[in-house]
Amino acid sequence: ELKSILTAPGKKIMMAVFTAVLALYVVAEDKEKKPKAETPHSKMVASLKLTDEQKPQFRALQKEQGKFTAAQKKRSADEKQAAGKVFYKERQAKLKKLFTAEQMKIWNQYQAKRRAERQKKGN
Repeated sequence: ELKSILTAPGKKIMMAVFTAVLALYVVAEDKEKKPKAETPHSKMVASLKLTDEQKPQFRALQKEQGKFTAAQKKRSADEKQAAGKVFYKERQAKLKKLFTAEQMKIWNQYQAKRRAERQKKGN
């Protein structure tokens, strides 16, 4: 049996399998090395220069917003507006506690820019 695997066709098959596995490994390794593309949001977050203490708190607020946004998809426009006012008012208060005055300024500038972009798209 072993002799039959080591014949010319068997060697070619084994070499093809080895090459395929090696290629998959190289592709997977390349994906790990590539940095994620910077987005306007990621650039803004970097410009906030969050402290090690602030980072997990900010991530928690971002997750909270993601969950809220997902839940909003199931609501009517009126329900979204009412819930959004309450949620974002509370979120803004939490951000004011978390951020320094300079960080809050950067955050508000980014939010104003995003709001203007959304309004421009809507028109």
